[in-house]
Amino acid sequence: MSLSVIISGLSISLIFGLSFLFTKNALDYVHPYTFLTYRFFVATIAVMVLSLLRIIKLSKKPYWRLWRVVIFQPVLYFTFETNGLRFTTSSEAGMLIAIIPIVVMLLSPALLKERVRWYQYLFGLISFFGVSLIIGFSQFSFQGLLGKLLILGAVFSAALYNISSRKFSSEFKPEEITFFMMITGFVFFLFLSLVFGQFKLALQVPVIISALYLGIFSSVVAFFLVNFMLSRVSPTISSLFANLTTVVSVVAGNLIRRESIRTMQVIGMCLIIMALTANSYLRSSETSKK
Repeated sequence: MSLSVIISGLSISLIFGLSFLFTKNALDYVHPYTFLTYRFFVATIAVMVLSLLRIIKLSKKPYWRLWRVVIFQPVLYFTFETNGLRFTTSSEAGMLIAIIPIVVMLLSPALLKERVRWYQYLFGLISFFGVSLIIGFSQFSFQGLLGKLLILGAVFSAALYNISSRKFSSEFKPEEITFFMMITGFVFFLFLSLVFGQFKLALQVPVIISALYLGIFSSVVAFFLVNFMLSRVSPTISSLFANLTTVVSVVAGNLIRRESIRTMQVIGMCLIIMALTANSYLRSSETSKK
């Protein structure tokens, strides 16, 4: 691997890993839908600026056909994730989000008619056990359980988004899908915040910093780094960096927000990362033999 690939991979892990922390910080000051409005407004402006500068190209296409994609993400995913972060820690959210690839793998046979190997079911079972450890060995409270269930709702929304977006990958470029997602997120969450009477101008520094970080770095910069890395290395290598996202979110939550992490939760996180890494390696080895 070149130095540029290593730097890109580490940067992606850092950006996504810290995203839960920044969201959690902003929710200390504003309602979820208000903050999501800010985030997607910043992301929309960022993508439009990139388009005006000709860094990305947005063609005239029937974007309305992507409604099945944007329902899952950003609409459902961020509704579940942001509300879930109100009741659970950023560390636990990062642990649970790590199972998205496993859920995609388990849903693909039914929705995409893809073949699933025996070891994928095995690693899916291991990941499920890891999730059980994360949920079952935290300090019990109704709100805590609700938060984790909402994060799991985000997990399934992200998995269904990945599956839905595959069907449109030949018709729309990644930046076109991203642009439609950002502008849809802004309009939808602005509407929700107005309906629920939550929208307000929030000038607190943590809110502004979080909106800029998530809108620019998580939505735009990380997107380009992912594409760059995938153009240079195999999915096996890129997934290893992706797994670091969970580690970053856990460490950041513990060090910065002083969130407690129990030993059994760490074991659960390690099981999920091990399952993802082993699954990715075996799939890559199987593909290389063909």
